[in-house]
Amino acid sequence: MPTTIILLNIKLLAIPGATQMSANGINDRGQVVGQFTDSNGVAHGFVYDEDSFCRLDYPGARETNILAINNLGQMVGMFTTLAATAGFLYDRGTFSPPLNYPGAGNFTVPNGVNDRGEMVGVFQDATPGEHSFHYKAGKYDPLAYPGAAETAAQDINNSGQVVGNFPDAGGTHGFVYLENVGVFTSALNCPAGTVTTFRGINDGGQIVGGCVDAQGNEHPFLYVAGSLHPVLIPGATTASVTSINDRDQIVGKFEAATGASAFVATIPA
Repeated sequence: MPTTIILLNIKLLAIPGATQMSANGINDRGQVVGQFTDSNGVAHGFVYDEDSFCRLDYPGARETNILAINNLGQMVGMFTTLAATAGFLYDRGTFSPPLNYPGAGNFTVPNGVNDRGEMVGVFQDATPGEHSFHYKAGKYDPLAYPGAAETAAQDINNSGQVVGNFPDAGGTHGFVYLENVGVFTSALNCPAGTVTTFRGINDGGQIVGGCVDAQGNEHPFLYVAGSLHPVLIPGATTASVTSINDRDQIVGKFEAATGASAFVATIPA
């Protein structure tokens, strides 16, 4: 694998009438989920499948955002009402009731779901900051990086490996949590002076994320076997890669002189 990965064969995603669009997740069938904003400024969830788009809105919500999809077609995301921001599971045409971490307020959001129905995400309660959970077999468990005041779990694969981020006095770092042994890795970092974001992991343990520089521009990477490989999108000033499947397909968005675009691409061999 090259040190720098250059994406040349990029497929742009577009929904007629959309003013903004984010691609958040992709499964092994190539189904992509995300969010788009219509001409009235209203945000909706979407599913992209074989060049067709389906809009999905949580019933009664002002905004909907689909964050991840597994290989069974189950999706997780978040919705906003006048009263709260909450998470949901969408399964075989049905939205779940709002998800609620025990003791949390009006904010519980699942960021990732695997084929076993395990979910990871974030919640807010009476203690300051954002905290993470792992949902398995009908039970929520806290997931906190040792010594960190805040933890943000982003994704989980079928082996139970969880990726996410945590801040401390030295910056923001990535981590991998190994569910089968209950152990966190040491902090994983981009080059000095940047913020590290871990966003997605596939069943092969490949991780996608980004390094955010001092100007706020994100530069995506693929992290494999302890090595970080920058992902370059020609012409992009900032970009984020949010998910990777087992076919080496990735999704995300980037900004260039021509504007912002959501995309799907395949990591070259």
